[in-house]
Amino acid sequence: MNNGQALITGATSGIGAAFAQHFAQNGYDLILTGLPDEKSSFCIKDLIEKYRINVEFIYADFSSDSDIVRVESIIKSRDIDILVNNAGFGLGKLFWQNNIQDLEKMIKVHILAPVRFIYAALPNMIKKLKGTIISLSSLASFLPIPHDSMYSATKLFHNSLMESLHISLREMGIKIQVLCPGFVRTNFHNKLNIKEDELKNRGILKWMLPEEVVRVSIKNLDKKNNVVVIPGIYNKIIRIFYLMMPKRLFYNLASRHLQ
Repeated sequence: MNNGQALITGATSGIGAAFAQHFAQNGYDLILTGLPDEKSSFCIKDLIEKYRINVEFIYADFSSDSDIVRVESIIKSRDIDILVNNAGFGLGKLFWQNNIQDLEKMIKVHILAPVRFIYAALPNMIKKLKGTIISLSSLASFLPIPHDSMYSATKLFHNSLMESLHISLREMGIKIQVLCPGFVRTNFHNKLNIKEDELKNRGILKWMLPEEVVRVSIKNLDKKNNVVVIPGIYNKIIRIFYLMMPKRLFYNLASRHLQ
């Protein structure tokens, strides 16, 4: 039984792939995007055969204007019920150690592309008085991170945008969520050359699986004012600690990791 169409960016692995699996299982046709040089962690043929759905896969790099426009055009021409803006990457360097092209690329992938996709999807959702938009932010959006300042800054943008959209759309039947996971076992960290022994639980730093993050996201979609969703109790505690901590103390603690 077809329940509609879900478009998920960055769906080749990790949280994006977990969202694809969830919506396929619930009868949604899928439009998925991924980078041309990435291998998918799931078999599209298996999704089609197992769940009797349609799956369209689009290779797209959202640092490319033409790829943004291509996916934007698809959204405008289709009846999209669910939009998940998941595509993203980290740089893992101090601000001035990156080249300016990579910084601009992050702005395009993390901000420009999602904004255009949301803008393209909303008219039809407003017309139907129904729809769901989920944007992937991060626990890092609440914490200034010296070694990836652009990452935390671009993710913070989503928090504000999605809360504002929720306020203006909350009576129109459109569900808005900004999902802020902490440490998740995905290819994201592999691309930053983070060693496997660093991906271990330490104190209140707890690693989650993508499927756990998606379960929390879906559960909170039915709670009308749960817009900013932080999966994991320890991640919530980290945010509370940061909010309670004097800025000067946080700056001193964070600067120690630069040595």
